[in-house]
Amino acid sequence: MLVVGRLALAAVGWWIDFSDEPVASDIIVALAGSYGRPPCAADLYLEGYAPEIWISRPLRPSVAVRLERIGFHLPKEEAVNLAILAKKGVPAKRVRFYAQGAQSTIDEALSLGREFPPRGKKILVVTSRFHARRARLIFRRVLPGAEVRVVA
Repeated sequence: MLVVGRLALAAVGWWIDFSDEPVASDIIVALAGSYGRPPCAADLYLEGYAPEIWISRPLRPSVAVRLERIGFHLPKEEAVNLAILAKKGVPAKRVRFYAQGAQSTIDEALSLGREFPPRGKKILVVTSRFHARRARLIFRRVLPGAEVRVVA
């Protein structure tokens, strides 16, 4: 029953796909929270959709902080994302970090707005299918002067 429920939920997610078609943009923003997002951002970069990729520095998970206390260091999410982008062929000089300790999509949008003046800019946001609608609503509200498109 649980497996059938998960499959049905996944099917609904694909049916309710709120992602946009990518267009030439000023930047690509790969949201934190999934290691599936940086490869998509890299593909968009390599296809020429934008000259740089921005990735946030999310808040460290509490388990990572606890492990650091005993001397075990997990790589930060932004470091893993940077490594993924490099593996895909994105030069490090084309990657920008923003935010510090972002805890949510709203934090990411607010931080981006402070560090990248959005008025009149085109921003291509990369997220997952289940998150596309919410990400689009948040980024368009927080960055009203920008043209925001969300790719999942």
